[in-house]
Amino acid sequence: MGPMSYPICRPAAAHAFSHFQYVPRRLLCFWATSVVAAWLVAIATAAPLAANSDETQALDDGWRFHRGDLAGAEAPAFDDAGWRAIDLPHDWSVEDLPAGGNISGPHDPATPEGPSAGYLRGGVGWYRRQLPDSERPAGNELELIVNAAQQECDIWVNGTHVAFQPHGYLPARVEIGRFMRPRPAANTIAIRVSNPESNTRWYSGSGLYRGVSIRGHDSLHIPTWGGRIDPLWIDGPRAGLRLQVDVRNDNAIPDDADLAVELTAPDGKVSRHPLGQLRIAPGTSERVNASITLDAAQPWSPESPQLYRARFLVQKNGRVVNEYRTTFGVRTVAVSAERGLLLNGTMVKLRGACLHHDNGLLGARAFPDAERRRVRLMKANGFNAIRTSHNPPSEAFLTACDEEGILVIDEFVDTWQLPKKPNGYQRYFDTHAERDLTTMIARDFNHPSVIIWSIGNEIAERFSPSGVEIGRHLAGIVRREDTRRPVTNAINSIWEDPTLGGRWECNDPAFALLDIGGYNYAWNRYATDHARHPQRVMAGTESYPLQAWENWSAVETLPYVIGDFVWTGMDHIGESGIGHTTYIDENADPRHVSPPDWGPMPWPYWLNWSGDIDLIGDKKPQSLYRDVVWRRSPLEILVHEPIPSGKKERVGAWGWPAELPTWNWPGQEGRPLQVSVYSRASRVRLALDGRTIDEQSIDPANGITARFTVPWQPGVLTATALDSDKVVAVKELRTTGPAAKLRVAPETEKNRAARAALVYLPIDVLDASGALVPDAVVPLTVTVEGEAELCALGSADPEAVGSLADARATTFRGRALAILRSTGRAGTAKVQVSAPGLPAAVVTIAFAP
Repeated sequence: MGPMSYPICRPAAAHAFSHFQYVPRRLLCFWATSVVAAWLVAIATAAPLAANSDETQALDDGWRFHRGDLAGAEAPAFDDAGWRAIDLPHDWSVEDLPAGGNISGPHDPATPEGPSAGYLRGGVGWYRRQLPDSERPAGNELELIVNAAQQECDIWVNGTHVAFQPHGYLPARVEIGRFMRPRPAANTIAIRVSNPESNTRWYSGSGLYRGVSIRGHDSLHIPTWGGRIDPLWIDGPRAGLRLQVDVRNDNAIPDDADLAVELTAPDGKVSRHPLGQLRIAPGTSERVNASITLDAAQPWSPESPQLYRARFLVQKNGRVVNEYRTTFGVRTVAVSAERGLLLNGTMVKLRGACLHHDNGLLGARAFPDAERRRVRLMKANGFNAIRTSHNPPSEAFLTACDEEGILVIDEFVDTWQLPKKPNGYQRYFDTHAERDLTTMIARDFNHPSVIIWSIGNEIAERFSPSGVEIGRHLAGIVRREDTRRPVTNAINSIWEDPTLGGRWECNDPAFALLDIGGYNYAWNRYATDHARHPQRVMAGTESYPLQAWENWSAVETLPYVIGDFVWTGMDHIGESGIGHTTYIDENADPRHVSPPDWGPMPWPYWLNWSGDIDLIGDKKPQSLYRDVVWRRSPLEILVHEPIPSGKKERVGAWGWPAELPTWNWPGQEGRPLQVSVYSRASRVRLALDGRTIDEQSIDPANGITARFTVPWQPGVLTATALDSDKVVAVKELRTTGPAAKLRVAPETEKNRAARAALVYLPIDVLDASGALVPDAVVPLTVTVEGEAELCALGSADPEAVGSLADARATTFRGRALAILRSTGRAGTAKVQVSAPGLPAAVVTIAFAP
């Protein structure tokens, strides 16, 4: 692996458009091990380390925001008193628009990208913040980090343009010390963010949606992301680590440094290891390579996500002048066609979900609590892997994956040079791709959850000579930066060039560049491709919900297929209605009726509706089916809604039949309904109110479905799974009573008093017995008093356009969700939820420091 480069924004000149430049690296290898007793003793017995100048702090509170473009807003003297006060993270696209026309809350049917963006608008926004001397971190140098801005951002400090970042999912880092005013003067940071619309095939969001931080450090320092820890091997209780740490000297004279690392194991045991001595020329960086052996390693895995903490120390004359902190996990990754994916030497099959980056009702705002909730929802519903489609996720998301035990395919881009949308990343690919890919790997390297790098998704030019060269270059960058993790690319059928006649084999040059071939919707190609290329490792990087059984059967039986990733794990904004189900005339030809199987639905659909989990976190029918496919559940029942007379159902490519786990069908007395029973048992029996309706066999070689027709009447529908007359499982659906009360139950018991802290409050409509009323459509009003504010309110209804932040919403399938944001002060908040004809539900939530 060659020298690491840490892309950093450095302006070419004051008031000039800046370019990202690579900080030069010169390699100096010092191989040190934990068995160098003399150095260990010296460090262990040294006096306590002095406080150092390194400090990183969030800069998320206290911003002013203006939606729209303004001339001169970067100037320190610009008057922003009339701008709105906000705290980050922020996404202006989910904020209500001025009323007019057909606009409903933030939704505008006239937006250029319409269903692709969920009818939410982009545009330009300005952010300004004062940085008083009291808020400046310690250290004689300052680094500003914009964790991501959607889609493009320009950054000014005290009126000087210091950085431009066009990749909306990656950070912009810039050293701003030389642009700061002498203490104790205040400083002005101004950021212009542009979402030009027509930029992606899904909802991107707009603004500083992942927050901003600032780091103070000494002139002699480890750059951000400058310390890497790479687990090389695990052998019984022992493990080997490779460490790489870069140190930069921004002084005007040469400088000397002693390096060490302090490791804290998951059980709290601390060890210190010397890493060598450096002499660093002015304005340059040097690197130390070292190896360490852990004699009692505590490996990381999805079942036991144990994390180490590392503290890299830069010492000068016995004093710590700088430190860099990171977490890591001891885990190894290997792939082969013979054994599949090995994690720590054990075969793992990936039960995967593709996820976009938005957080539902919050828009793109990447609150750490929201990111963790999505990760926990995926794990709770059986997934052990996530593909971050089609972009790098937030650091908070990866941290949650590390801590919760979820494996990750970390994806770079959706386009290379050929566009999918006019204002996509292809405009900047040639000049920024290498820097941006290097940034992604540097930022995410130490996350043990990341096990695979993806260089793209459904890239149009992947099989052309120029595309093959681009793919080779990108894969080469990944392997230069990380010699251990495999590289993939999500490859689709040949539809881009009609002269090729759709020949799948034309993808072979693109597959040849990869360690893992990513197959989008192509499970039926596995066996034939294996016969042609027996060493190719494969993964289903996207699959249709309706083909879950076929895809997983291939994963289970073929060692060279390492997993399957459904599109999608959870509903997201945009790609509106691609998971649709519609009814057409029973004599119509589906090929000639709108919408197309692979197309969106018209207004007011604003969600993709193809997720296993809906927008607010509840299971959809395909998730129950997948539970049986994955052997998480022995039995599930779903009942199809009544099909209108003279019609037949048409399920879109990413859709699911209109069936639900409910026996509430008022007004349909005596009408025959289709009941699907899913099980891996050999037989299933269906009964209504204790009376057997029918019994069917299931051939596990052909699927897991038995279908019955049952005239509807209120009561209890019971399915029983049997193997050799032995009852394996029993499941019931009961007709509920009418709506009688509301239930509001916070998902968390302990809540932080911090502006970044959220509390999720599911709202359920119940009958008198306390059962959820699954067909309840109830208008709600939510009021919040005390130390919280209503951050978002809504349901999972894919057609419910309207405000996401006012105090009113309507339940969908008996449920809604309120999201509160802490004021940052300790105390309590009182939440009241009311609905016509039902007693109000009240809950008090405590926030502690």
